[in-house]
Amino acid sequence: MMDLLVLLVTAGVALFVLSKLYAVLGKDVGAAPPPPKQKPLVKESANLVKEPVSRPDFAGLAALQKTDASFDAGEFLSGAKSAYEMIVLGFASGDRDVLRPLLEDDVYNSYDAAIDEREKAGKTLQTDIVKMRDVKIIEAETDGNETFITVEFHTDLSMIEKDETGEMLEKEDTGLAEIKEQWTFTRRLNSNDPNWRLVAVAAIA
Repeated sequence: MMDLLVLLVTAGVALFVLSKLYAVLGKDVGAAPPPPKQKPLVKESANLVKEPVSRPDFAGLAALQKTDASFDAGEFLSGAKSAYEMIVLGFASGDRDVLRPLLEDDVYNSYDAAIDEREKAGKTLQTDIVKMRDVKIIEAETDGNETFITVEFHTDLSMIEKDETGEMLEKEDTGLAEIKEQWTFTRRLNSNDPNWRLVAVAAIA
């Protein structure tokens, strides 16, 4: 597998930044979890929000593969999944060292501000990726030397937020969060930096 940083992204679980993430304390076997409530964890930034791609467009992907013979979609997605996990869990734990090299400046600043606010309030966040349902490239575009790839993530997440005393917050909101988001990553073709960086996020209802 290619280096995680090479295949990665900068992101959202930006897409986290604007996502519908909801907590689950647990569920009874065989019983459907309560529907999650929309609750963005990070304030939305105009620089991060974009409309979701309604229909897949692969013409740009074919053009990218012709331009960059080393690009492999399968390896890219494998790395993107690993990066998604690193970002989601890194945000939950407040690990800025993990997030910094994976996130575009605007995305990192949003995450950093949210983590700072959480720390000042004495809160902690426990997040688990229960299941990664699907990960796929939706769109690709090359503009000059800059390439943009939009990846759609469909996951089940659980989150538990606690206050400074260790008490769980918003107990009535517990439930499995089914998250579907599109993260757009960019990279300059002639750059010595192999990293892909997140530049936009779209949450799909």
